[in-house]
Amino acid sequence: MANTLGTLATATIVQEALALIFTKRPVLNSISMGFTDRNGSPIAAFNQSVITRTLGIPTVQNFGGTISARGDVDVNVTLDQFKEVGYSYTPQEYSGTNRDLIREAADPLAIALANHMVDAIASIWTIGNFPTRTGADAVANGSTVTKTVLGAGWSYPHLTDVRKTLNQSGVPDAGRFYVGNSNVYGSLLTDLRIVGFLNNQSNGDAIKTGKLPDVAGFGLAEYPGLPSTGNLCAFSGTKDSTVYAHRVPRDPREVIPGLPIPGNMGYVTEPRTGLTVMVLEYIDLATLNIVTKLIWMYGKAVGNANNGQLIVTA
Repeated sequence: MANTLGTLATATIVQEALALIFTKRPVLNSISMGFTDRNGSPIAAFNQSVITRTLGIPTVQNFGGTISARGDVDVNVTLDQFKEVGYSYTPQEYSGTNRDLIREAADPLAIALANHMVDAIASIWTIGNFPTRTGADAVANGSTVTKTVLGAGWSYPHLTDVRKTLNQSGVPDAGRFYVGNSNVYGSLLTDLRIVGFLNNQSNGDAIKTGKLPDVAGFGLAEYPGLPSTGNLCAFSGTKDSTVYAHRVPRDPREVIPGLPIPGNMGYVTEPRTGLTVMVLEYIDLATLNIVTKLIWMYGKAVGNANNGQLIVTA
């Protein structure tokens, strides 16, 4: 028997969409992301400054010496963005099909949310935010900057060059990622040194699925919408290079207790990551449209600028 509209709880569908976000844009797994405060609450005030911590590496000392203090750094992020995404079904649409329209919306919602999150993060991948760094091996306009200028092409040697730059800059090798636009990622997929060696068992599905395994110590990801400002074509770094903080607004019924809402409102959390959104669903009595909205707030910031590197075409 075919599912009908409303067979499955909207909360379950939204939770599935939130889980899909990190599948649709796996680079989000490599970014320092904060979804709750220190007490575990995802609720915050708009324009509130929240703290996300990046972890420092301790210094080895001679025995009996002074133990160095923790080098963790608190990064303040202002929740200055208030967003929503959703869908609306007309009476003609939900009366004309037995398809489970709500479940079908999970994948588009995930793509919309994931793309917006990556867009927000990528918008701060600029030379102004990742300034001069000792050991950088690229020169632009006579000044050493935190970027690698693409030479012969996007290939395995290019990744090893990026790796060398990060190593020379003292960037930790744990959790390194590399996200490129479609031209970059597509070129890497054609390099037989990456996908063709039979003794690399991780490459078995690269041609079949188009998903590259870890190469040269990088988790590789593609983002077709990567901005091209400053000839940017890829970005590489570690988790703490970029910070994204995400919260949800207060329920208006906390402001006016007992306030009736012409619909349903609540919070839905993806259990693995803790990503939470406010969900509002109602029927527009003027049109009988079914409306569902996902609502959230966020802010983004540069974390440890030394641990991020721009890759540009010129």
